[in-house]
Amino acid sequence: MKMTGLSKTSVGVKNLDTRKLEGCVVLLNGASGFWHEPERSEFKKGESRTFSLARFYSVSKRQFNYKTDTISRISVNCKKPQGSAVVFETNQGFDGFLK
Repeated sequence: MKMTGLSKTSVGVKNLDTRKLEGCVVLLNGASGFWHEPERSEFKKGESRTFSLARFYSVSKRQFNYKTDTISRISVNCKKPQGSAVVFETNQGFDGFLK
């Protein structure tokens, strides 16, 4: 997995695996630990998906707000095959995507 883009309104993720990934959740870790799960996502081989930041919620169901919330880490967790990948960390910057 790698991040393909990050803006004030969305985050893009691409599947670099040769397999189809099922049951995936995108997680934004910052002060409140937001996640994206309107439905669990699938990624076909080489597929890119874009997720709106307005669809990320905290434990209390508060929406992500780019004016007050910060993103320190973005990761993707999948059920099949089971695993996770960190695609962004603030201390790595945009040139330091973790794959």
